[in-house]
Amino acid sequence: MIRSGMRLPIALSLAPGVALFATFFVVPFALLVTSSFSEWSGLEFRFTGLENFQRMLADFVFWRAAGNTVFYSAVGVFVQVPLGCLIGIILAQKIRGWKVFRAIIFVPWVISGAAFALVFSMFYNPRFGLLNDILALFGFASRHDWLFDTSTARFAIAGTFAFVLGFTMIVVMAEIASIPKELYEAAECDGAQGWRLHRYITLPLLRNAIGTCVLIRLLSDIGLFDIVYILTLGGPNDSTVTLALYGYRAYLSGEWGFASAIGSTILLIGLVLILSVSRLFRLGERAQ
Repeated sequence: MIRSGMRLPIALSLAPGVALFATFFVVPFALLVTSSFSEWSGLEFRFTGLENFQRMLADFVFWRAAGNTVFYSAVGVFVQVPLGCLIGIILAQKIRGWKVFRAIIFVPWVISGAAFALVFSMFYNPRFGLLNDILALFGFASRHDWLFDTSTARFAIAGTFAFVLGFTMIVVMAEIASIPKELYEAAECDGAQGWRLHRYITLPLLRNAIGTCVLIRLLSDIGLFDIVYILTLGGPNDSTVTLALYGYRAYLSGEWGFASAIGSTILLIGLVLILSVSRLFRLGERAQ
């Protein structure tokens, strides 16, 4: 029970946090959801019910954007996370030069997506890009335009972030450092060696860490925008467009209600992912 004399000080201490939460989350969220059921251009506001969502579901570009978003998310989950875990497990063994490797692998993660996009725009350049020069050394002399060929553009964009492994590596290494060494010693006494130790001890105890990395990767990729916008603007022929870029286009065209409907859809997908991944990996529960 809170004593009556403490209620006012507690309320005053909580007020700044509550005000910030309401200002930067509750109000924008309510505005987003409300406007998604309306036709809104900044000047005129008219409720239209489910028209925005019906239009969105009937739009071929929406489904292409959704498919691309799923593709980029799959690259993050099935390429980034496993490779990051593997490197984290290897470096956690304190191999020779592990600190140098850790720094080299971690640095790309702190670089902004916009900076990465600018670097890779030169890397993929059909005239003087390094990728074509490397392929030429192996006999592939064509000057392929990786970003503006519908058959390769999506893979080229995925390549800009697929091997940014720093976050997963650091999380895995930190989690491994907290595992009691007695568990490994007991397993070695039972005859387990090498990767069998990691299979039966390390990986099960990394469940929370891996689940967290998967969740963060998914939430990041469903809102992927800057890399795609800088490299291709969603082209060619909408072959690389994402849900976030699809919504941005609607906003630029003055269809704010339709853009809000797309944003609400992204939020709903994010909520479903949070609940699904949390349940799948039993996040928050102690690993046994």
